[in-house]
Amino acid sequence: MSVIFAALLLQAALIGLLLFERRRRQIAELESRGRLRDIIHMDRVAAVGAISASIAHELNQPLGAIMANTQAAEKLLAAKPIDHDLLKEILADIRQSDQRAGDIIAHLHGLLKKQDDSELQEFDLNDAINGALHTLGPEARKRGVLVSAYHVQGALPVLADRVHLEQALINLSINAMDSMQACAPGTRKMTIQTALAGESRIEVSVSDSGTGIPIDKLKAVFDTFYTTKQKGTGLGLSIVRTIVQASGGKIWAENRPGGGSVFRFTLPLIKTHPA
Repeated sequence: MSVIFAALLLQAALIGLLLFERRRRQIAELESRGRLRDIIHMDRVAAVGAISASIAHELNQPLGAIMANTQAAEKLLAAKPIDHDLLKEILADIRQSDQRAGDIIAHLHGLLKKQDDSELQEFDLNDAINGALHTLGPEARKRGVLVSAYHVQGALPVLADRVHLEQALINLSINAMDSMQACAPGTRKMTIQTALAGESRIEVSVSDSGTGIPIDKLKAVFDTFYTTKQKGTGLGLSIVRTIVQASGGKIWAENRPGGGSVFRFTLPLIKTHPA
């Protein structure tokens, strides 16, 4: 009887130990995820901060238009008689400029929002690409970079964290712009393109006309803290890889035959894309 009792005690102790170890691992995993979210968020804030001057300039345009139209409306109201048709046009312009400024602020708020957990959602990958292009537009114009985008026709539904995926596209694009700093004005070209990789996967590429990547560094560029920039942190491309892999994809870098580099990543599609 005592032997059976001792065996039961031993079994209970082992079960308790296993449950404790399982809980400990769960807590460690949650803490690890939390640290990763913090790092990704800080990188996103740094990326937006790097292009903040261009974004501020972009925001000043609709605000300046609102001020100019308001002054024009005040003068129009003092005229006799009042041109109601022209006044309606001015009010429509003010409304449009206000909407544009609001869209810029709302988009930045979404990018800077700190997420408590990974928010996986179904969305059209084209929307994330367009959002990234919207954010990068002012910086591209400031640097004299001609940006082109080519999309596969139709929706590209994926399951991922949209803010993180948009951040990955912004990181890759800023990296591409940095690689073209030494290029002559008029030759700085960046292209974002999507292409089907089979029926159930989509490939996204960000290419540039810059200096390219040394062949022996094509894999190392994704290593944490690897950087060729004087003020680089070495985290940007590493975070991009983490985001892509968390979305069920893979990423790699190549040199273009005509010069420059291209970063490609694939993502699984939720629905099979018609050929």
